[in-house]
Amino acid sequence: MNKAQANELHEKLYRPTQPGVMVVQNSSKRKMDARSTWEIRFTEQDLEGLSFPHNDALVLSLQFQRKLVRRILVDQGSSAEILFYSAFKALGLSKDQLTPVEAPLIGFTGIPVYPLGKVTLPVYTGSVKLDMEFIVVSSPSPYNAILGRNWLHGMRAVASTLHQCVRFIGESGRQETIKGDQVASKKCFVNSVRGRGRAKEVQSIEVPELIDEATTEEKMREALQGPEEVWKTGERQGRGRFGSDCGQRGWDPFFSHWLGP
Repeated sequence: MNKAQANELHEKLYRPTQPGVMVVQNSSKRKMDARSTWEIRFTEQDLEGLSFPHNDALVLSLQFQRKLVRRILVDQGSSAEILFYSAFKALGLSKDQLTPVEAPLIGFTGIPVYPLGKVTLPVYTGSVKLDMEFIVVSSPSPYNAILGRNWLHGMRAVASTLHQCVRFIGESGRQETIKGDQVASKKCFVNSVRGRGRAKEVQSIEVPELIDEATTEEKMREALQGPEEVWKTGERQGRGRFGSDCGQRGWDPFFSHWLGP
């Protein structure tokens, strides 16, 4: 690489951006396809419609095995994906589909928790499908699942709790956005604060409330803005009872997170 090429590369990687604009550029060497060269941006327009000030966790609804699962926490501090046992059962899965996990998980108290096992499930996010390995845990949690860095990196996605969305480049090369449910996140926060010191299992979950047969992408797509596809999930269903299911700290032994201040 000569000096001119080096200067050009430096300018591309470190060029200044406009105030209020977050830019993330991909440098990974993957197969040349529509998603191999991309740029992710968050702007002030992404904040429209949100309630401020906020310090909300990012809670999504996504398709697992073509079924819609709500109350999914996106945790960038997690090195593992977690599926809680109530959701595992509601998805119609059985324990004989699990493979062993030998290492125990350690929570806030330091007491080891042994997973039930692990299972690989297809996760559909917009136009992108990823097969993700989930560790199945039978523990109290306000969530049905937790997605961590493996999922984010596999998606080449960027999550913003401030903007309450996950943004990525779809299979067609167009920017896609999955919006979080801020109302559900706030309800879970309030109930987790009220429930401190009162450890109890997540309330029983009815299958129709947890998962629905997936609709087509045309029905799920709420808006299409230029080169960007915006997907809103989990807004029509589950809001009425979301708070009643959130009385606990959401935790996973591979990481530590707590919805309280």
